[in-house]
Amino acid sequence: MLVKVTTGVFLAVAAVAGILFAPFAVVAPIAILVFLVAQDEFVRLPGSRVKTCDRVVAAFAGLALMVAAAISPDAICFETLFSVFALGTMAILLVVLFSPHPIDQAADRAGHSVAGFAYVGVMSSLILLVLHDHRGSDGRYVFLLAGAVTWANDTMAYFGGKSFGRHKMYPAVSPNKTWEGSVSGMLGSVVGALLVRAILKPDAALVPVIVFALVGGALGQAGDLVESLFKRAYGVKDSANLLPGHGGLLDRVDAFLFVGPIAFFWFFVWFPL
Repeated sequence: MLVKVTTGVFLAVAAVAGILFAPFAVVAPIAILVFLVAQDEFVRLPGSRVKTCDRVVAAFAGLALMVAAAISPDAICFETLFSVFALGTMAILLVVLFSPHPIDQAADRAGHSVAGFAYVGVMSSLILLVLHDHRGSDGRYVFLLAGAVTWANDTMAYFGGKSFGRHKMYPAVSPNKTWEGSVSGMLGSVVGALLVRAILKPDAALVPVIVFALVGGALGQAGDLVESLFKRAYGVKDSANLLPGHGGLLDRVDAFLFVGPIAFFWFFVWFPL
């Protein structure tokens, strides 16, 4: 437990400091590296059934998509992202086509690699759009708001489930999660969002922040369950052993991959700041 808490606190402090004070030119490459490792962890979940060529082409496709998100101007960003995603998907499928053996695993390899590219690559690209320099302090506020909604939910769900958990939430996918933990996590999301608003943008409209905390909290829990579904299907406990007490990077960003993109649309498209 001590190792888990220490690692979590260190990661949280480093992330907040970077988002608040580092320029986008510094933050973007670090974020891209984190998301690329998370994508590779997902692609490797099936173990020996995945070929090295699958991992390499998926990694290059993900890198291209994330770099496109980081450097594309707003006016053409979605056209650029769609084009890169289409080309990356073609590349992944072509690699499997020209290295299909054993043939009975070819379809699973292709589907899993494309899923990882879409699941981690596309979602993380939308998250990078939040931090663009031209969004200034608003982008950093929204990123930290999404982060608070995600990680306060995760933390409170863990301790709430440990303390009060009685009723299993979805045992077929995640046997340890409970409804009591889920409710605790939702409360954590609201409190986390209100704290970030109070500190960074107290003049922001209150209702959109609270509703986002509830929607984001629910989506964050769903994102965690999505990764759990894949890990359970492949008989894997953690996506990797990279972080002491926390598993891999995908285990840390699985919920954020669902919350971050919604934060982009919520605060820059649907309910502009």
